[in-house]
Amino acid sequence: MPSPGVRHTVRTYAIAAVSLAALALGIGAAFTACTQDDLRFFSGRSGSPTSSSGRDRGTDTLIVGRAADVVGMDPARFAENESVEVCEQVFEHLVRLRTDGQDVEPALATAWEISRDGKAYTFHLRKDVLFHDGTRFDAEAVRFSFERQLDKRHPFRMSDFTYWDNNFSTVVRAIEVIDPLTVRLYLYDRSAPLMASLAMFPVSIVSPTAVKKWGAAFAEHPVGTGPFRFVEWQKGDRVLLARWDGYWGGKAKLASVVFKNIPDARQRLVALEGGAIDVAYGILPEELQFVALHPELKLVRSPGQNVAYVAMNTQKPPWTDARVRRAVNHAVNKVPIVSLVYQGNAVPASGPVPPTLWSYDPDVVQYPYDPDRARALLAEAASAVQLDPEKRYKLYAPATPRPYLPDPERIARAIQRNLEDVGLHFELVLLPFPEFPTAVEHGDHDLCLIGWTADIPDPDNFLYQLLSRDNAVVGEHARNLAFYRNANVSGLLQYAQGTSIRAEREDYYRQAQELIAVDAPWVPLAHAALAVATRIDVQDLAIHASSLVYYQTVWIKP
Repeated sequence: MPSPGVRHTVRTYAIAAVSLAALALGIGAAFTACTQDDLRFFSGRSGSPTSSSGRDRGTDTLIVGRAADVVGMDPARFAENESVEVCEQVFEHLVRLRTDGQDVEPALATAWEISRDGKAYTFHLRKDVLFHDGTRFDAEAVRFSFERQLDKRHPFRMSDFTYWDNNFSTVVRAIEVIDPLTVRLYLYDRSAPLMASLAMFPVSIVSPTAVKKWGAAFAEHPVGTGPFRFVEWQKGDRVLLARWDGYWGGKAKLASVVFKNIPDARQRLVALEGGAIDVAYGILPEELQFVALHPELKLVRSPGQNVAYVAMNTQKPPWTDARVRRAVNHAVNKVPIVSLVYQGNAVPASGPVPPTLWSYDPDVVQYPYDPDRARALLAEAASAVQLDPEKRYKLYAPATPRPYLPDPERIARAIQRNLEDVGLHFELVLLPFPEFPTAVEHGDHDLCLIGWTADIPDPDNFLYQLLSRDNAVVGEHARNLAFYRNANVSGLLQYAQGTSIRAEREDYYRQAQELIAVDAPWVPLAHAALAVATRIDVQDLAIHASSLVYYQTVWIKP
């Protein structure tokens, strides 16, 4: 693929322009999802002149086109990308990840100390910080934000505080207010990933006043301390944020940001090219080159810390048998999936941990594409398990594109064909968000096509989150969607959490990855590169190490 920085001939661009014209004709009136009236509402620039590119030249409002709407904006309750990214503009944590993702830096806490035994963390808080409702940020607000999740008897605890239950409930024992600007966290045991974990969205600091006012509806009326404040959510359509002029740090350069729901990827591209939006997520891989060639558009790229995979429900026959799971691995031809569906914007996965992250092990057991070996393993297992050659099993997949699954239906159908070739028959069940995660968390699937984007650049966020038996409880809190329960793997992951020595952690993770590869609860598919398309005048937009975009420093060139 040509680099966006390469100068191309007029003839090359003309070919690309014809491609877009054909694309626009193909979708007809679908462009009306982003009408001129919408643009005027977002920007408050009714009647102002537009450039030859079709985009209003005002620079105060930025419009982001995305594949799905938020589910809710309480950071403790909702973990899908769309909700998290909005929450990260509105809320802050005690610490935040540096831009390079290699360490944390101060945020609402300016300094901290760790006790000698590693079981107590003392945080000194930033002075003169206000929530968007005008109330003061202090140690009591931090305690409230933690205790509403930590204490199951707390009057404002919700049953869907999933991320806390999966990540912090066995780590954080208590929180104490030392003085108005000092808090102390007490742990059950030493936890190496804790500081990075405290930069994650579920431990954002919320306004106690707003939570008490709204209760469960706080998810529709979020109040934090971040650079943007919440203004409006028109469900299924858009979320509007405005700059918080009382922000303690550098004020946002944009007056407002609109997150616009445009489910169709081609529709998003046409809206971007026409200037109705400024930023587009989830551009189809085959259309990235058009963006790179377009003189009024550009791509922002990042390697991405994610994994796409097929999870086999190891609690249901025949997936209880490792031979069947290995057969499925041999049956799936991931190389053409990466080449054709991802258009080369991914690398085939050999395991859960991406090659860009420390502890990645390239030497684990591999399952090369080998349909004959898959058939032999299935025949070997047929007499021992309930393997019905006539049965149609269920393969669940999301209907909504994700950063790691740019075209989930097309990928799922390729996998379905591969499995048919070795004698396994599947009904494809496509569900939109949030119905899809609910179904697979409750174990409705035989196989499910899914993925994960790291919240922090630590292998614990892949291996413990997705493959520990702690997270394999069927129900709303499930993250281990293979329901894989290997006591040795879980023990190694706990050992890795308990030491801060990098070499020791790497050894534990290497051993765990070897066991996981042998047991084969997944078909690891791909690690996708990330790409965000923008208008050429959008400046300083970057994909953070968390795979999110933070809009505080983004601006539009006049």
